[in-house]
Amino acid sequence: MLSATVDHNPRVEASEPRKVNVEIGRQLYKVLIICEEPSARDTMRVLLGSMGCQCVVASSVQQAVAVLEQENPDAAIVDPRTSGFSAAPIILGLDKIYERLGGRVLVLTEPAREQEVKELLERYSLPSVPRDRLLQELWGNLESLIFRPKEVLRRIISAAHLVFDSFLQPMPAGIRGVSQLPARQLIYQSGSLMADLWLERQTDSNNLALVGQIVDSNKPDCQFDSIPVVLHGRKGRIAVATTTKFGEFHFNFDFEPSLTLEIEARGEHWVSVALPLLERARGAASSSS
Repeated sequence: MLSATVDHNPRVEASEPRKVNVEIGRQLYKVLIICEEPSARDTMRVLLGSMGCQCVVASSVQQAVAVLEQENPDAAIVDPRTSGFSAAPIILGLDKIYERLGGRVLVLTEPAREQEVKELLERYSLPSVPRDRLLQELWGNLESLIFRPKEVLRRIISAAHLVFDSFLQPMPAGIRGVSQLPARQLIYQSGSLMADLWLERQTDSNNLALVGQIVDSNKPDCQFDSIPVVLHGRKGRIAVATTTKFGEFHFNFDFEPSLTLEIEARGEHWVSVALPLLERARGAASSSS
């Protein structure tokens, strides 16, 4: 198992940009982490480093702007939690970062400061990840940003959060691991919009089936008829489906380790659903080798 090495050299000041290099599968992404708190920066560096990222760290938006041209990152993560938070100075620098990265910016949020961060999210239509769900959601949302075309970035307004994963529940009697389970249920939420997904591997095959339903928790009778749902993989769009009058849709496709759904909730308001990283079935992997 690969892990990242965190540099704790006391000679390096907190405000100086630092890098972590970890390469997995010949793919290396560079992510700019903008965060004042050292412990939070190190947590993200280790997490992203283990996922195959090179991390450049800045303690403020102003410093991030200064190193942007030199480092040329693929995406940025902004943690607006500072001792004297104010959206105004952050926005001044974030304009340049947002334009330079083509919208590939992710914001961390927490309930206590949600209203203060709301201006940032609404101004740029940025996806967000709750700070207490970094391990579960950071990489999926970040990777979907890196691979998402610019025209899709401009229409995405909100990112759905994972609220239930059947693979995280206790195993039924007689089941030794999640690989033995016939299907995986994932439930995502964005506001009142709920997406109930079932992901199933085809027996002894490299194919996957994804079945889903969109509902509004505040309006159970609301119909999501003929809503476009786009399935993206690492190399781009895989397929497009439209919902039935009950908000249901399905896809059948070849295995992809990283998947993202884009759902047109209303008009130009699209919701992004980043699925957890998937592992290839052992039987399928051995038969294809």
